[in-house]
Amino acid sequence: MPLPSPKTLFILAGLLVSVPSASLAQNAEEIAEALPERVLFVTSGGYWEDAGDADSRETATDGEADTSETEEAGADEMRRGYFRLIVVRGEDNRSLAELQRIELAADGPALDQSTSLEEINELGAYVTDVRPENSTGTSSQRGFAAFVYLKTDPSVSEPETWTVIVDEFGDIVVEQSSN
Repeated sequence: MPLPSPKTLFILAGLLVSVPSASLAQNAEEIAEALPERVLFVTSGGYWEDAGDADSRETATDGEADTSETEEAGADEMRRGYFRLIVVRGEDNRSLAELQRIELAADGPALDQSTSLEEINELGAYVTDVRPENSTGTSSQRGFAAFVYLKTDPSVSEPETWTVIVDEFGDIVVEQSSN
């Protein structure tokens, strides 16, 4: 039987980890057993917010916005979430990384967006570790940062360190760390 594509594995991992069912969400053993064996690392952190289209929320009154209606509409349209970095073992045994935006929806976490990290995927390396920049569980500003440790040559003793950064505007930067 052929192996599923890396993209399929990312989608399956995202669906299995963020299943909105209350009973499944409380059963960690079931969730862990349902993850594909090719999932190597999953880390999450940071946060993002989308305020929606501000122009569509403004209610003009003599050329000025009605702030109470604007604030109420903004609260209804505000979308929030966190980032998740997933690394899977591809069919050719190299590691493949995907950065996802997870929305904190009313019925539970939901995959909002998924982006392949080609800067890492094109190396043909294998990832030895993934760590978030901040492990406190809180973030004081929008964005995400993580360190990816990888080897392009298995004979070297120390892995290369790469950073994955999402800034407050949602721009993604993936680059080799320099000490």
